[in-house]
Amino acid sequence: MADVATKDERERLSDAYELRFKGEGGPLSAALFGAYLLGLLGVVYGSVLSHYVFDTYPADKRWIVHNPLLSIAAVIVILCCMAGAAFLAGRTRGPVLPEPGQIEFIVATDLPRRLALRDSWRGAQLVVIATLTCLGVAVPAGLALSGGPGIGVLIGCVLGLLGGIVIVQCWLRGQVRGHGPIGGFATGPMLDSLPHQELLTQSLMSEAVTTALVAADTRRARAQAFSLKLRRRPERIRIAGRYFTVVIADVYGLLRTGVSSLVWLVAAIVTVGVASSASILHAKSVLLLPVLLLLVHLSASGLVRGLQSQASAAGEQSLLGLPWRVESALHLAPLLVLQFVVSLLVGLITGVGALAVVHALALVLLIAGSQLLYAHKGPPPPGLMMNGPGRGVGFLWAIHPALVVLAAGFAFGLGAETAVIVGAIVLWLGHTRAMARFAPAKLRDSMLS
Repeated sequence: MADVATKDERERLSDAYELRFKGEGGPLSAALFGAYLLGLLGVVYGSVLSHYVFDTYPADKRWIVHNPLLSIAAVIVILCCMAGAAFLAGRTRGPVLPEPGQIEFIVATDLPRRLALRDSWRGAQLVVIATLTCLGVAVPAGLALSGGPGIGVLIGCVLGLLGGIVIVQCWLRGQVRGHGPIGGFATGPMLDSLPHQELLTQSLMSEAVTTALVAADTRRARAQAFSLKLRRRPERIRIAGRYFTVVIADVYGLLRTGVSSLVWLVAAIVTVGVASSASILHAKSVLLLPVLLLLVHLSASGLVRGLQSQASAAGEQSLLGLPWRVESALHLAPLLVLQFVVSLLVGLITGVGALAVVHALALVLLIAGSQLLYAHKGPPPPGLMMNGPGRGVGFLWAIHPALVVLAAGFAFGLGAETAVIVGAIVLWLGHTRAMARFAPAKLRDSMLS
């Protein structure tokens, strides 16, 4: 990117950074620290994990070793898909995204736009290219540790480096699309074409998502990042008795979100089916089932918005006069029945046998409990936020329902009976959390008298 700024403009930008950071770091500090972590942790732990995977599945390792050209082609296809996804994501959140204060007081001035956005663009390039390069080193290094060819490390490094460059360039073009030219190799004109208001809107959205995650409000963060587009006009919900009306209302809500609900539904069916197949339940690796159960939990969270709405209205009178336990069960029932049927059918078809019934029951208990934990998660306790690193504690609180599912997934590998017991324990935890929201402890009469 050609530097068209004068010496005076560069000094003005340097003075603005000095005032903003007050000698504590600079505009690239966060990106450099991220690249450092990726290099130190990503390569070491990534290579160890890939080593474990290749040792667990020697047939896949042999296929990669005996078909190097097809393996490289598959990696290139994956990188192309990632580049396309980055291009589409650029419209919502691009790589060039300074903080709102910098946009208002530096980007909005008469400084050249490419100069004011230069460090933000460099930081994004550094993080993306470092991520892909480290991934390109870690996976072939694990292959080499398990007896594969060492030349794969060099090939993976080159593919990761080139893939990172292509992906970050596609990401920038997705952000610039509609505002300026996206052809050619020069990025300066692209940065000049980014409008001030578009940058401010994306930056404020990013700050809102970060704030919501720090406060452990994952539902708000998802609503900020992925705005729902309603496909149907509001309709009067048909009254079919107190119980079925709850189910009908949930179905109407899912229909109004159109493609979004369809994607969540397909993901829920696929993840449950894969997690219930014989190849997964009898797999040598203990990592596959916990990861798949985590995906089942995440996909289920997009289909139980009725339960989440009920949780956000805890303490208010139910419109239908139902007890909170009954209403929660009705919000969960359609999804749990679907998961049980899919899990049972896939297990029977793939030859799991009688274990299919037990596994389907354990899975349903686990997901019911995890969704209650997720819906009634609430903000982190103030005592945790004020003790030590509050941002890290807030993040851990936000993902603790997922951590519970991961831990339960490892316990699922200990046997069918253990899986049912663990699923029941998670359900009890979710019920206890919900009960604390809907039926808080009351003072004893002796204390009130």
